[in-house]
Amino acid sequence: MSPISRDAIESSLRKKGFRQDDRDHRFYYFFYQNRRSSIRTKISTGTHYKDYSDKLLKSMKTQLHMPSTKDLKDFLICTKSEEEYINILQNDGIIT
Repeated sequence: MSPISRDAIESSLRKKGFRQDDRDHRFYYFFYQNRRSSIRTKISTGTHYKDYSDKLLKSMKTQLHMPSTKDLKDFLICTKSEEEYINILQNDGIIT
């Protein structure tokens, strides 16, 4: 599958309930019902990470508790909504 640009990933996360916490890398935390959850992902800012390959997306899939890399990609390219993501998290008992 084709890589996804870091800019597209960050834009999608911000649109779907994630907020950025700046450090040496960028951490995005998922906010649910106006509270920060434990769900987070790290976006690396180095020049080697302008595009996220399947290997990096696999790590992100685990961090975001997505059932599959395809689900993650659908989420990041906006064919899966924030509400669908919340349903996944609720069905898996990650948030209530």
